[in-house]
Amino acid sequence: MSKQAKKKRNTKSNNYRAKQKDYINSLENRVEELEKENTGFRIKESGLKSEINTLSEQLNYFQGFMNKMMSLVYKNVSSNKVPNNYSSDLGFDIEN
Repeated sequence: MSKQAKKKRNTKSNNYRAKQKDYINSLENRVEELEKENTGFRIKESGLKSEINTLSEQLNYFQGFMNKMMSLVYKNVSSNKVPNNYSSDLGFDIEN
């Protein structure tokens, strides 16, 4: 093999290795970006789970409140007046 052929082969090999190294570096950078993005998603997920728990607690509270209201309404359906003592049970004043 001539010196010129060896030099050409070495140049091609060096170019291939450089391209391969650039490709690996780009993949490593992409992995780093995706890991950061994943961390952000995990933080967001945690916040959303917390919000779901809060909303679920509020829903349970208001469902209980509405059940209590409905039981009071059904108890007093025959009269057009809500007794005064019920307003304190509900947590607010009802005008008669």
